[in-house]
Amino acid sequence: MSSRSQAPADPAPDNSLANRYGRPQSSRPSFPARWGKWIAAGAIAAAVALAVWITAATNAQTLDWKDVGYNIKSPTQASVTFQLTKDYEDTVECAIQVLSENYAVVGWRTVTIDPEKPPADNTPSDKTKYYDVNLRTDALGVTGGVNSCWIPDPA
Repeated sequence: MSSRSQAPADPAPDNSLANRYGRPQSSRPSFPARWGKWIAAGAIAAAVALAVWITAATNAQTLDWKDVGYNIKSPTQASVTFQLTKDYEDTVECAIQVLSENYAVVGWRTVTIDPEKPPADNTPSDKTKYYDVNLRTDALGVTGGVNSCWIPDPA
């Protein structure tokens, strides 16, 4: 009988990623993993708070205007019609302009709209009024409108 003795086989090399690239240095989560969620939650909360603050600030005072029309009466006279939405208690100043064909300002006037008493059956549309402003011009105008409106600082 012949007996063959078997030699132990060489163990197969371990080709795992850890053997190839090394083991992680620490099992503790990294800074972004630990604090990233808290930082993101804080940033979202700050963005929401900022949006609420901006919305509240813009709704605190109502001021809006829109050009309705203009009438060039002569080379020295024009009129501009516009609508203005404002809170009843506000005094508003509006700069009205007439422009020439080459966009030069040929007429300019600042008008003051004083506070008014709200009607008894107050609705939001009651805050909108129409105004017609006559202007003197230096030359023939071709268009007219509101340049801007603002609530002046109390003096």
